[in-house]
Amino acid sequence: MNNAMTGWLMFLALWCYGQVPSINTQIQQAEKMMLSDPQSSFDLAEKILNSGQPGRKDQLRLLFVLTNTSGMLQHPLEVVKYGNEALAIAGVDDGVIKIKILGILGNTYQSIQLNEKTRIYLDEAESLLSSSKIPDSLSYIRGNIYYLKAMNYSYSLDRDIALSYFDKSISQYLSSRHPLAEINLKLAYLNKAFALIDRHNLKQARESFQLASVHLKESARPYPPQFVALQEAFITLGMAKIYSIEKNTALSNDLLLKLLDERKNAPVRADIENEVYEILAQNYLQTGEIKKHEYYQDLYLKSEMTTHQNASVWVNKLMAQEQFSDDTQRHKTLTKYIIFIVISVLFFVITAIYLRLKQVKIKQKRDSLEKQVLDYI
Repeated sequence: MNNAMTGWLMFLALWCYGQVPSINTQIQQAEKMMLSDPQSSFDLAEKILNSGQPGRKDQLRLLFVLTNTSGMLQHPLEVVKYGNEALAIAGVDDGVIKIKILGILGNTYQSIQLNEKTRIYLDEAESLLSSSKIPDSLSYIRGNIYYLKAMNYSYSLDRDIALSYFDKSISQYLSSRHPLAEINLKLAYLNKAFALIDRHNLKQARESFQLASVHLKESARPYPPQFVALQEAFITLGMAKIYSIEKNTALSNDLLLKLLDERKNAPVRADIENEVYEILAQNYLQTGEIKKHEYYQDLYLKSEMTTHQNASVWVNKLMAQEQFSDDTQRHKTLTKYIIFIVISVLFFVITAIYLRLKQVKIKQKRDSLEKQVLDYI
């Protein structure tokens, strides 16, 4: 018995005894690892998808895993690639997963400051929320879309609309039992506070920061340490911004300089560092300390330039990828068209040859009959 046959029989035996996990079991494993180990989740989902075995529903689940983990791993090109592939095969009964993917795509475009592109995906997601049968138990999904729309309007400086969406998201998170609802609720309060600061509603902003603060005893499950650290850093930043507006520059500066010191060994977060430099520059300008103002203003401008350059790089890469996708689709369409023409031409040529041969045979038969008739005469 050859090795290939032996290998197949061993696989069949293991499968019969349940030692080889089914595709569904493997997909469930990839889904469970999304939060705890996104890279392993991505690798497993990609392996299953490339095996060529999953059907459409399983393909959709796998593409969602690939889209979601790509977002967690900060790979925007892969988010767009797999997200659009998922949307292309999603059916009318796949409303929930379509909403999730549209949200991830919207968030990805928002991260590189493509506000209009973001809104296209989020508007479609919100439209599906009203048209699809989304059960009340999935209020967490509603909350996520409302939260992302609030952030989008915040970035585009439509503060009133942003605040209304923050309130909608908070309402959904409060009613949700999803394990991540508590975390996203804190994020919604945090960013609502920043929107309130921009409208100079400082009292309400303080209240929102208090609700955004992490109290470990109030949670049914432990918060991720990195989330806690970032949340408290943003709250400190927000309070420093409030003190700056209130002309309490000394307290504002104390908070900001302490924040910079605490974040020396932390992962770089441009959205924190940039704003710290900007507020410090404004504070020192207020107090007439021009050298310090110029120092932090220079840091702020350099940091902002780097942020915009990085965003531009990703925008260019995404545009190139979309262009390639369009070109590939056009190439596929052109190839199909050429194949159709070739097949059509071949069909007509073969048909013409067949008819011509038939005519020749008919003529030969007629000539033979005429010859026979003449012979009899």
